[in-house]
Amino acid sequence: MHVLQYIAVKAETADEAYDLVESSLQNDLDTGSWFDWFVCGGGRWNTQEGDEFTEAYKEGKTNMIVSSDNLEEFLSIVDGCIDNRMTEFNRYRDEWKRGNINLEATFDEFDGAMDYSMQLYPLGKLIDMYQGKWDYNSYFYDIENWSVNPKWMNEDRINNGGIWYLVPVDFHY
Repeated sequence: MHVLQYIAVKAETADEAYDLVESSLQNDLDTGSWFDWFVCGGGRWNTQEGDEFTEAYKEGKTNMIVSSDNLEEFLSIVDGCIDNRMTEFNRYRDEWKRGNINLEATFDEFDGAMDYSMQLYPLGKLIDMYQGKWDYNSYFYDIENWSVNPKWMNEDRINNGGIWYLVPVDFHY
């Protein structure tokens, strides 16, 4: 599966932002993460009409990177990421409700052995998202503050200045 996420980073230029994100994600990949490969710059989402699909996977593409200098677009992307996350959250919430699982009975039946059923999966994802775990449902990640919450990025942007960048990344998981 693929998902497009925007990774926030403070940098001097779009090229530096790209390099910082790529090296940080490569480190995460090398030490174990939720994704098994990634393409900085947008990957499959970075094509234009008539492009060959392989064009999207060229290294160093920075044309989709947005800086806080373009504040309206920057904030619009962040808001879109949060909207996408809430769509996923509500989907898991609906799935959990439809399951009509008696949680107490399920826990009472637990015998210590791994249960490979998926009945608690929606609840687990709801908890992950509620607690801010970064995974394929996040759509936004601030690598400076290690957070899926844009609050810290926005506070830094307002209080300390400097340029923040949103680097699109095509994650495979």
